[in-house]
Amino acid sequence: MSVPKPVLREALVERHVALPLPVGHAGANVEGRRALGVRAWVLTAILFLIPLLTYWPATFHDYGLRDDYSNLREAHEEPGTVVKFCASHARPIYGWLLQATYGQTDSVQNLQWMRFAASLLLGAISLVMFRGLLALGWSFNTGLCFAILLSLVPSAQVIAGWAVGWPYAAAALLAIAGFFTVEGALTVGLSAGIGRAASQWLVALGLMAVSALIYQPSALFYVVPLAGALIAQRRRGLRQTARWLGVHLGFVVAALGFAYCAISVLYASGVFVKSGRIAFEHHWGGKIAWFIQEMLPNALSLFVLNDNNQRGHWLYIACAGLVGAALLAGVFVEWRRHGRARGLIWAVGLFGLPVFALGVSLVASERYATYRTILAMTAVLLCFLVASVRALTERWGVAGRTLLATVVMALAFFTAQHHVYALIAVPQGNEWRLIMQGAKHVHLGGPIRPRIFAIASSPADISTASIYHDEFGSLSSNSEWVPKEMFKRAMHDLHPDVANLDSRYDFSEGYKLPEGEQYDIIIDLHRLRRFYTDN
Repeated sequence: MSVPKPVLREALVERHVALPLPVGHAGANVEGRRALGVRAWVLTAILFLIPLLTYWPATFHDYGLRDDYSNLREAHEEPGTVVKFCASHARPIYGWLLQATYGQTDSVQNLQWMRFAASLLLGAISLVMFRGLLALGWSFNTGLCFAILLSLVPSAQVIAGWAVGWPYAAAALLAIAGFFTVEGALTVGLSAGIGRAASQWLVALGLMAVSALIYQPSALFYVVPLAGALIAQRRRGLRQTARWLGVHLGFVVAALGFAYCAISVLYASGVFVKSGRIAFEHHWGGKIAWFIQEMLPNALSLFVLNDNNQRGHWLYIACAGLVGAALLAGVFVEWRRHGRARGLIWAVGLFGLPVFALGVSLVASERYATYRTILAMTAVLLCFLVASVRALTERWGVAGRTLLATVVMALAFFTAQHHVYALIAVPQGNEWRLIMQGAKHVHLGGPIRPRIFAIASSPADISTASIYHDEFGSLSSNSEWVPKEMFKRAMHDLHPDVANLDSRYDFSEGYKLPEGEQYDIIIDLHRLRRFYTDN
């Protein structure tokens, strides 16, 4: 298959034509370039500041999540354990990144810097996507709206709220770089020589393989700039578009296959042990139903969270329906204004690319619907949504479009801030506070080792009215092992200079206090229900 020739790109709106200045106005040209440079720096600062300001209250709240406590201990006491565990799930580089960052973190409070890094990476994704969309032919305002909203979707909220989430954003950045490397190779072709072309493809393969070995769902973020290019490049014909899409999607499949083969070799050679959770789907009827009933509505609802308790379910369904209607209207407008071929291309992209962006979750046998796995799918739908709304409001005045964008972005900002703070930081902080209160009452150095018992929480003890799986509103201490890890970490944070802390007390846990047993300190995690807040 020959690579399609580069084609002219048509922006989503008309571009301003720059009028040439007389030679004598060289000073004006310098001033103009300086003004453009200042404007670029201001935009960069804005795109980084939006996620930082959105997630700031949660970032610097004192809390951890279930995996944070064990990762902290293992990174310091059992180096390599985190890497082996993540590698067993085909994510060895993810494990190495966690080992490196948790190994440099010595307390739960310092997890804030990992969350801070996640917010910075989300800002970097927004900036790179904004610049990339402009290069692909998007208008300034449309690209800016997409870039801002991208850092505020629920998937981004999870990444910002979890200390373990920052590598997810790093993997997405690598995937974006992979797309533009391939796009550059397709544009240049063999005109620069076979050696350069081969090096570009190898670099792209390396970027995608590393991204996949960090977190496979984030590696499919490659599809997001692909969707942006499909939307903006209207002058490419149907056949050219099919070939261009085939090259890109084929490369993604090949890169993911290469990463899978690499980790399979490591399993076969005994370097890592393969987890039983790595399995392919065999019951496709059930998987398709799962996709339609859970994953697709989660992605379509954008800024309205799903809820296991069905609270606000009407708003969740209404938002998904409204977004779906706007997307379908976008297909109709594209068909009517730019012809049947463009309408068909738009429809194929709209219905096909989101599914492809969720390909890893669809191929895998697990059916656990989480927001952290649908970042790429949500971003693709957001890409089409922003373009559709831009087309639908083309005849509006500037003031009307500006007001609409301002209202939507303001709602997205405050909603994202509330979700992460009220549904992740505060409830997890309540658990950590109870554990810390118990740990502070432990007196070391006495003749008898103090006995501590922690009564694990139950699902009925959630302190939020809304909950969605293990992401929003969930409990960490509702397990048989997390309270022990939390208490160990609390004792270490309180007594960082005391060696062999575990030998200085006896800790037990369970869902009920054993009859006939006496304990010096009882940590009742059922008290979490006292913090209940209707959010």
